[in-house]
Amino acid sequence: MSGRNAGMSGGEERAATLQAGMLDAVSDAIGAALIVYDRNDQLVYVSRTVGNYLPVTSQVTRPGTRLRDFLGAVYDGGGRDRMSAGEGSATTREEWIAEQISVHWRERFDTQRRDARNRWARFSKRRLSSGYGICIISDISDQKKREEQWRADVERVQLTEEILDNLPHPVFVQDRNLCVVAVNKSFCARMNAGADVVLGGLLDGVFSGDLCAKLNRATRHVLETGVPAAILTELPSDPAGERTVVRSQRVGKPGRYFIVTSFEAASSQFATDTAEGASHDDAFSTSSTSYQVLPEDECLRFEAEAAKLAGRKALIVTMDLDFEAKSLKTLQRLGIDVCCVRNPTEEDAFLTVARSVGVTIDLMVVDTQMDVKCLELALEEGISTIALDGFQLDTELAFLVLNKLAAKDGKQAAVADDWEITTTEAEPLAPSVPSRERSLVLVAEDNEINQIVFSQILEGLGHSYRIARDGAEAVRLWQELKPAVVLMDITLPAMNGFEACRKIRELAQGPADVTPVIGVLVQAFDRDREECLAAGMNDVILKPLSPDAVDAVLKRHVPALQAVAAG
Repeated sequence: MSGRNAGMSGGEERAATLQAGMLDAVSDAIGAALIVYDRNDQLVYVSRTVGNYLPVTSQVTRPGTRLRDFLGAVYDGGGRDRMSAGEGSATTREEWIAEQISVHWRERFDTQRRDARNRWARFSKRRLSSGYGICIISDISDQKKREEQWRADVERVQLTEEILDNLPHPVFVQDRNLCVVAVNKSFCARMNAGADVVLGGLLDGVFSGDLCAKLNRATRHVLETGVPAAILTELPSDPAGERTVVRSQRVGKPGRYFIVTSFEAASSQFATDTAEGASHDDAFSTSSTSYQVLPEDECLRFEAEAAKLAGRKALIVTMDLDFEAKSLKTLQRLGIDVCCVRNPTEEDAFLTVARSVGVTIDLMVVDTQMDVKCLELALEEGISTIALDGFQLDTELAFLVLNKLAAKDGKQAAVADDWEITTTEAEPLAPSVPSRERSLVLVAEDNEINQIVFSQILEGLGHSYRIARDGAEAVRLWQELKPAVVLMDITLPAMNGFEACRKIRELAQGPADVTPVIGVLVQAFDRDREECLAAGMNDVILKPLSPDAVDAVLKRHVPALQAVAAG
């Protein structure tokens, strides 16, 4: 608060200064602007941030200024629409001011307004019993965006449900635990069962006997491998002599998989393909999707996959016997030779012996509960690594193994769960930068858990990476490797992220040597964002990290990485 009221004693002035300081702290803490006026409608306090919302100068925010004069300045500065209640009919300046003063005398009033920059603000006005009035102005743009996104999501869900319900073919959807979470009207009519009976349960509640076993094996196969499947079977509701094709397909992303299964009458071509089986390589193609035809008596066989992976060697790193047993079962089923070690010391010894006798380890499966040293040893050896928790073993291990080893051979990975089309061409890469370096992501992170998270995300996105444990190491690795981008945690030991970024900018030799640096923050405080930008960073992302957030920021600043990962 600036200025001094006439006749104010030294003690009163100190009290007023203390009061203003407290209100400043409150304003900063809640991230809002405050306006306080007395029973005579004279300003008592106006926070410094009020200028972020209203077009006023410091001249009209001084204590003692009449509320009428303050509102007149808002009107003259073009802020009428920002502060209007949205229900008045004022046409002139004086009518608008009178209308606003009447609003300020209400016991309670709230309104939300959007300015020309599409930014939303909430005006909350209260008149206390003492006669003092308070107006709190807060930015609710992010909240409005979330509400709009929520409404859009609800509309998409409703549209999806409507489409599903009106499909002519029976359809049911299962989650990753193979519980039925959605059915359409055609399915209920075909099975003569209400949705309330089917939803939330397993297939056992709808089908029985051999048919239930076949469907369970088929959907489990699709969940584990990601390969769409089709089986030819006979449903109890089928007319005599007719059979049904049951098609299952996995949709979603790791950790959020769903299995969509539909029924349709069997065509003669499908029946022929199924009967001939091996002569058609166990594959049945439609115009849009390739389905693996699963003969009724061999619904979950992995011959094709095992043939490709036979003789490969994998190492499991875990102390959990259940993790070991599940991993062994899946890997051996794929025809892979497997061994298991229980700590970094055993792992190091095993890899040393394997290297000395010329045995190549193609893959390592590491329990996320193990020491981060286990991952480091794999990286030092250049071995493809999958880090999983116990739950992911049941739903993702087989699919990830197929992708990892197929990619290592330069073959096409297993069928993707999601696809997208982009019209943005990858930026040409400078010929002076070696391809090994321009595809590298440098991560500066000291927390071991977050290092694992970064490793999982970047491996899943197909990017090579190196991890620095402090700011000084990040600067050194940047000089040595010249990475395509740096993901920089700001709370690093020895040299924090701000200092490390400034050092990188100092060492850059010309525009071609400028690397995008992305700050990694725990909380979205404006001062942290501003300090990141002031230190020379290009953008920020927030913890907890997600693959979508990391992928989006990399595409935004280094779109060429996408082409390198895909190639």
